[in-house]
Amino acid sequence: MVLFMQVFRASLRSGIRLQSSSAAAAKTASSGHVGSSGFSFELTDQQKEFQQLARRFAREEMMPVAAAYDKSAEYPFPIIKKAWELGLVNGHIPQEYGGMGLSIFDACLITEELAYACTGMQTAMEANSLGVSRTRL
Repeated sequence: MVLFMQVFRASLRSGIRLQSSSAAAAKTASSGHVGSSGFSFELTDQQKEFQQLARRFAREEMMPVAAAYDKSAEYPFPIIKKAWELGLVNGHIPQEYGGMGLSIFDACLITEELAYACTGMQTAMEANSLGVSRTRL
């Protein structure tokens, strides 16, 4: 846990955040290369990174405090702030507006991992995106 927090702080100081896989996906799609066996359902390296970061955050930050937030009915501001700082919240916001511009699938990978730890906290994180209209799918 201590090492994880040190990595968090170091990444925040250096400005490292998750980055969109949209550019990588566009590059692959533009190359016209599809494996000889058809579509691949393998996650890209970047998607695996999203998933691993969200899983680690859920396990080390959310799970230990989930019951306390359920009992107190407090809004989990500290958890949501940490998740936002890591790029785990509002990933769908286009890059031109300061977001990461993640695909729907990328955002779902993150959502699934966070919801495993606590659906209440994850719903609080996800609810603020309900007012956003997705014009590009």
